[in-house]
Amino acid sequence: MILEKLRACWGFSPTVHRNVALIEGFLKGKSFADLAQEHGLSKTRVRQIIEKADRLVGGGILTTAEPSKASPRSDFMVAYPYVWNLSEMHRLGSVTPHHFFAELERAGSLERLVDKMKRLPRYAPTTTRELARLVWQRERGESPWPAMKRSRVAIVEPSCPADHPDRGLQCQVALEPAFQELAERAAESGWTENEIAYALLELAGARLTECQRHF
Repeated sequence: MILEKLRACWGFSPTVHRNVALIEGFLKGKSFADLAQEHGLSKTRVRQIIEKADRLVGGGILTTAEPSKASPRSDFMVAYPYVWNLSEMHRLGSVTPHHFFAELERAGSLERLVDKMKRLPRYAPTTTRELARLVWQRERGESPWPAMKRSRVAIVEPSCPADHPDRGLQCQVALEPAFQELAERAAESGWTENEIAYALLELAGARLTECQRHF
């Protein structure tokens, strides 16, 4: 249970697998020196990692275990490890699960979070909304996978005249959900983040050039 909670709390940290293996070795009786040599770290760094892990789980590694004072989302993360797998599998963004659980904690329950997403769709990250929907489907016993087939994102119409100084910014806000969806779909198809970013820049540049030819 300790290792599961640590893995959930550390999430997508690039060193999560190493750190969990380090803690597992310590719990099996390995010394700081042995772990430092095994993982190519200093003994001081090993101690820091173990001390942080001990605080995250409320004791049981270095100190006596006490009732957990961790954020409620940590327990939720342990209970729903598939959220992390879902995010990783569909490249929803390494930070998205943290946003999801932070939103869940503020909402107080998954049902309230889903309701909030429905009422205020513009004020929550697209991928967080998607995770909330997928998890809610799982809660209701429905398969979450069909939900990954995204529908076409609606683009908000302009609410100010063409010569308004905020018109450009408003256009960016209106296009952001569709832009984010396009980038995510490309990532799911196997394109890297750099390839996607450069392709979008090239396409935007080509469109700008074409527009300038007509004016």
